[in-house]
Amino acid sequence: MRKSGNMTAYRESLKQKILDTSMTLFKEKGIKAVRMDDIATAMAISKRTLYEIYSNKEDLLFECLRNENETLTRKIAEYAMSAENEMAVVAYFIKLRLRDLGSINPLFFTEMEKYGRILAFFKRNSEKQAARSQEFMRKGIEHGFFRDDLNYDIINRMGDAAMNYVMRTRLYEKYKLNEIFHTFVIVFLRGCCTEKGLKYLDEFISEN
Repeated sequence: MRKSGNMTAYRESLKQKILDTSMTLFKEKGIKAVRMDDIATAMAISKRTLYEIYSNKEDLLFECLRNENETLTRKIAEYAMSAENEMAVVAYFIKLRLRDLGSINPLFFTEMEKYGRILAFFKRNSEKQAARSQEFMRKGIEHGFFRDDLNYDIINRMGDAAMNYVMRTRLYEKYKLNEIFHTFVIVFLRGCCTEKGLKYLDEFISEN
């Protein structure tokens, strides 16, 4: 029984390492350039072991994206439990995204467009995020950081439209991803903030 438990723990650990290694390679080189052989070599495991866990690259890519989304959501939720206020959570989120986007090869997004299953995942996730965002903004309004005279459902939809434009026009091929994100956040977020929220946001921007 103990042996079986150890094998299960090892396999789960290996799966996570595969996801972490694969995502790093996908972001660094683009999806097309990374072969399953490359991932196995990078991890010093056999191709057979890799294929036993993930039968093809599309399944692996999908699990990488799902895992990254779940990890980011969990990190934000955990941070929010002890954060000073909503603006501190926003600042933490911005830091995480800017750090990540600064190292992504634009090919990663260009080549992702051919995977319908993955695009559908992003659409579903966006809908879930919208619900969480509404609740988050409501709390921020109660604490005086966000304006109470705005329709945040409209703002969420405008944000989605802006991001869709970035992807559709491949704006990330002309400007750096972290520059696009920074500009997007400043334009939308500043418009939502009260004077109290702006003070906190501007202090964070000046320090970072």
